[in-house]
Amino acid sequence: MLYQDEGTFYRQPSQARLWSQMGRSQPKMRYSNRANTQMRVVAYLNAVSGAVHHSDMKSVTAVRLAKNVAQISEWYPQAERIYLVWDNWPVHHHEKVLAALGRQRRVEVLWLPTYAPWLNAIEKTWRWVRQSVAHAHPWCDDFREFRRQVQAQFERLREGSREHLRYVGLST
Repeated sequence: MLYQDEGTFYRQPSQARLWSQMGRSQPKMRYSNRANTQMRVVAYLNAVSGAVHHSDMKSVTAVRLAKNVAQISEWYPQAERIYLVWDNWPVHHHEKVLAALGRQRRVEVLWLPTYAPWLNAIEKTWRWVRQSVAHAHPWCDDFREFRRQVQAQFERLREGSREHLRYVGLST
């Protein structure tokens, strides 16, 4: 079973509480004067191993998502059936994406109800990466480095881990 979703990461650091030692030198968040450039990530979370397959792209279009979906069977050549848990984002219903899925004989889509992100475990993977990389990050003036850091975090999740499965609620 694979949980799939698309996430966006922005050049400007996110704001929330920051912890530091008491005193006069508190951490300051820097912001770039440049546009708030974004990167889009398409990711698939394996519900058994916790492995995350990801692709980074400037924008997620039906054509790009169709090419991405075509890789699912290659990741799991030994699987008899692969269940793909999907939300009802309109691009998922695009004819090109559905045609690409139709060519994947072993992939069966399990559609989530509309507006039910708590049912998609990969939503918590976005939070994991945002907390570890994107929150209050220092790379606002170097988008390439920021992008590299986000990709590196996803690479650490490529093989899966029990810790990540617990975090997303798929293991105890």
